[in-house]
Amino acid sequence: MRKLIVVLTVLFFALSAFALFAGRGGEEAPPAEDIAEESKEYVAEKGLYDTFEMYREAAGKEQPYPGNPGEGKKLGFANIFGTLPFCISVENNIIYQAKLAGFLEDDMIIMDNQYDSVLGLKNADIMLSKRPDFFIEFQSDAKVNNIVAQRFGDAGIPMLAIDVPVPGSPFMGVNNWKVAIMGGEYMAMLIKEQWGGWDAVDMVVLLQMPAGGDVTMLRSEGFAAALVEEFGMEAEEKIVRADGGMGQSEQAKAAMDDVLAAHPNAKKIAMTSINEQTMAGAIAALQTAGRWNSDDIIIITLGVDELGQSQIRKGESDAGIAFFPERYGEYVIPAVSAMLEGEAVPPWIYVENKIITKDNIDQWYPE
Repeated sequence: MRKLIVVLTVLFFALSAFALFAGRGGEEAPPAEDIAEESKEYVAEKGLYDTFEMYREAAGKEQPYPGNPGEGKKLGFANIFGTLPFCISVENNIIYQAKLAGFLEDDMIIMDNQYDSVLGLKNADIMLSKRPDFFIEFQSDAKVNNIVAQRFGDAGIPMLAIDVPVPGSPFMGVNNWKVAIMGGEYMAMLIKEQWGGWDAVDMVVLLQMPAGGDVTMLRSEGFAAALVEEFGMEAEEKIVRADGGMGQSEQAKAAMDDVLAAHPNAKKIAMTSINEQTMAGAIAALQTAGRWNSDDIIIITLGVDELGQSQIRKGESDAGIAFFPERYGEYVIPAVSAMLEGEAVPPWIYVENKIITKDNIDQWYPE
C-alpha cells in the first residue's frame, strides 16, 4: 500500500506539471528533472496567482483586503468538528479573515459536520439550499466529498477543500507526506537516542483514518517510509496499522485497546495518529491497560492544537508537527477572494510546519 501511494503521488505531480507545460503553445516539454523548477518560473512569469498572493499579503499583515472582495457575498463554511480545539482555531481564523475581506458575519453560514459522514452530506444539502456564493468544505469522508463536489458543481457554486480533498476544487491544508516524513525522521532519531536503536523497539503503531482517502493516509504512511529509510525494510515487521476512526478519542481508544490486546508483550512502543484527539484516546488505552511508562513510549503527534500543546507540556508526547490551525484563514480566505473574482489560485495550498517540543514550545505558543 505504501509503495502504491508513493508511486501515485509522484505520478500525479509529474502529470500536473506536464499538463501545465503542454499548454505553452506547442513548446517542447523540458526534461523531467527540470519540470518542477520551470513550473515555478512559468507561474511567476505569467503572474497566474498574483491576486491570490496580494490577498495573502494582506491576510498575513491582518489588514483589510484591497477592494473588499467579499462585500455583498454570502460565504458558507462547514467545519469538520466544531468543538475540537483544532477546529475552533480554524473556524475563528476563517471568520476573522473573512471580515477583513469584506464579508459580513450575517452573510456567513457556519455548520458543523461533527466527523459524521451522514451529517456531512445532510449539511451540504442544507448549505446548497442557502445558495452561498462560495462553500468551504472541511469534511472527513472522501466518498462524501465526491458527492458534494458533483452537487455543488452542478449548481455552479465554487468550493475549496480543507485537509480532505474535494474533486475539482483547490485543496488547502497539510502536505501530509511532508509532515509524516518530518515526524518519522524525528521518531527515528528518538528511537536511536532514547532506546539505542531499532532492536529495542517492540512495536510502532500507526492509528490511521482510511475514510479520509489516500491523501489523508499519507499522513501516517510517511512515518513508515521514514523508519524504513533509517532502519531498513525489516522495520515494516514491527509496524502495526489500525483504523483509529474518524478523528475522535473514543474510537481511537477502542482501536488501541485491540492493538494492545493483540500484542500483550510489546513494551517499547512508538506511536502516531491522525490528530491529537485520537492520540488522547491511544494514551488512555495505554494507561487503562497499565502499560503507560513514559520511558517506554515515544509519541509524535500531528497538529499541535491546544490539546497537542498540553500533551507536549505534560510530557505525554515527545514532539508534535505543528499545522498552525490558528492561521488557516490566512490561506483559505485569500483563495476564496481570488476565486470569487475569477482569478486562479494554486491547486494545492499548503500550510507551513514546524517540529514543536517541550524545549521550543514557548517560542511558538507562550503560556
